[in-house]
Amino acid sequence: MDELGKSFPAAEGMVDAEQGSGPKHVNEFCLNCGTKLQDLYCHHCGQKDIPRRRTLRELIENFIGSFYSFESKFFRTVRHLLLKPGFLPVAYTAGKREAYYHPARAYVFISFVFFLLFFSLPDGEEEDNRPATKKDREEFNKGMEEMRKGLYKAGLDSVMVDSIYTAAMADSTDVDLDLIYKPGADKPIVKKKNRNGINLEDIEYKSFTEYDSVQHTLAKDKRDGWLMRLLNRRTIELNNRYKGDDSGRRFSEDFRKAFSSQFSTVLFYLLPVFALLFKLLYIRRDFYYSEHLVFAICYYNFFYLTASAYMLIAFIPWIGGLINFAIFLWMIAYLPIAMKRMYKQSWRKTIFKFALFSFLFMFCLAIGMGISAMTILFKL
Repeated sequence: MDELGKSFPAAEGMVDAEQGSGPKHVNEFCLNCGTKLQDLYCHHCGQKDIPRRRTLRELIENFIGSFYSFESKFFRTVRHLLLKPGFLPVAYTAGKREAYYHPARAYVFISFVFFLLFFSLPDGEEEDNRPATKKDREEFNKGMEEMRKGLYKAGLDSVMVDSIYTAAMADSTDVDLDLIYKPGADKPIVKKKNRNGINLEDIEYKSFTEYDSVQHTLAKDKRDGWLMRLLNRRTIELNNRYKGDDSGRRFSEDFRKAFSSQFSTVLFYLLPVFALLFKLLYIRRDFYYSEHLVFAICYYNFFYLTASAYMLIAFIPWIGGLINFAIFLWMIAYLPIAMKRMYKQSWRKTIFKFALFSFLFMFCLAIGMGISAMTILFKL
């Protein structure tokens, strides 16, 4: 057997394993912390016992090996995360952690990818505001001519038709038309409506002096409270800041950008709330709050991952909508299945607690979004 071991390295390793002999040490002491080595890895800092100096070949082999180890662990985690609801938090709370990527580290990476796509990919508004092509202009002109013929068929005289047509052609890219017919008028009053944002021109008061003078004319019990005064004064400030024909559009764009940047912050702060709600829903079960928090992080990872796929698949023609519909259904069904596997209760109790949790979490989300919106209004 000894001669066989000397002849074949694989057999030598098998013999060593049977005899319980460990791997040979390259160094007596750990190169990182100086602790005397007892195994292939330092029991104090965890660094592997490797030669002090590495050849180029050894360096490349070590790099490829470490990369494959990371990739295999990461993709194994992603596969279980997507296809096995509740599997990862159950495995983590059972102590099986080395074979899978840590939930918190996965959260940092996956959420980064999600918000990178969220802020980078073009949305519907950007698509609507793209430069008009020759085909777009031809279709628009054709539609306007059909509208003009339709107005004539409806019995309107040439003055009304010409006024509507001229106003629509002049402002077609920025406004919709609200036609107001008043008795005795020879043509409709064309009122511009900003379809790209809030029309700040429609506010009741144009200045602080006007607002304060109106308030002083009212009885004390009829005057605005401190909150309404604060909101009205802020509205006047925004109206003075965003002056011009496109004030509503500029205000809406600034608000949307600020609100989108706050969306990630709101979701992050609601993560412990997510876990707290499960702690309350399963207060009689023997779970630490930290275990509920791991469950919440795993679900967040699933949500960010599937939402990222949803945004990317939306650009696939023909089948993108069908695939995204399936993803949407899976996102709804995922949480109750994960709850069933994690907390091991009947389906009736699980569905009831899922519905109750959804209501409570959406309520908390609405509060968070409302606070975020108010904060942005007073920072613009």
